[in-house]
Amino acid sequence: MSYISGLHGILEQLRKGADGCSLLVAEGPDAKRKGPRVRDILEFAAKNKLPLQTLGQESLDAIDPENKGIILRCADRGTGQKASLDQLLAEAPESCLVLILDHIEDPQNLGAILRSADAFGAFFVVVPTRRASPMSDAVARASAGASAWVPLVMVQNLADALARIKKAGFWTYGAEMRGAAVENCDFAERSCLVLGNEGEGLSRLLSERVDSLVSIPMRGHVDSLNVSVAAAILMHEYRRSRRE
Repeated sequence: MSYISGLHGILEQLRKGADGCSLLVAEGPDAKRKGPRVRDILEFAAKNKLPLQTLGQESLDAIDPENKGIILRCADRGTGQKASLDQLLAEAPESCLVLILDHIEDPQNLGAILRSADAFGAFFVVVPTRRASPMSDAVARASAGASAWVPLVMVQNLADALARIKKAGFWTYGAEMRGAAVENCDFAERSCLVLGNEGEGLSRLLSERVDSLVSIPMRGHVDSLNVSVAAAILMHEYRRSRRE
């Protein structure tokens, strides 16, 4: 059983599909639920006959102390859209952007990247099953609900996933400081951006196996960007390069 308590995340998950989900709603003098977004959620639930259970506010606080008086409960499917790599590669359009995240550990970063991935139309995002942030309510919150829309592929071996993506006709770009300036990059129609861990950056194995290395020129005093910011810039540069 998994739970979503962020209002953005609840609403987007409901819009995407609510099979196997139900709402837990606080009732009583201590209930926190208020505001237009809560009303939107309750109206959507009523219109779509979503199961609803009323509880005391303390029961919701036991699940997540930061809840807003309403929580979405989903049966054994996590809080994002998980998918098969082979299936998505078979369905990928000719013009397509995908991402591989090399052991991103901070759920805030993963959520922010998923939010940007949705904004820039990334087809899917690949993450490892180990030593990385799992899909969670914190990720859904940070993504402002975008995790409901961006397919997330979980794999045991990132190098194998990279090889399969390359075999499907994608040119792969690793984000690394020694790479070519991204503004001079003519991105391929099918492009895969590979971004590294917050502290260690791109692993040596993936760095050696991507087709090209790209960097974001820094003109200030610090020498790096947060990985979620870098991901957004690189996705924007892909769209700018493709004029899409």
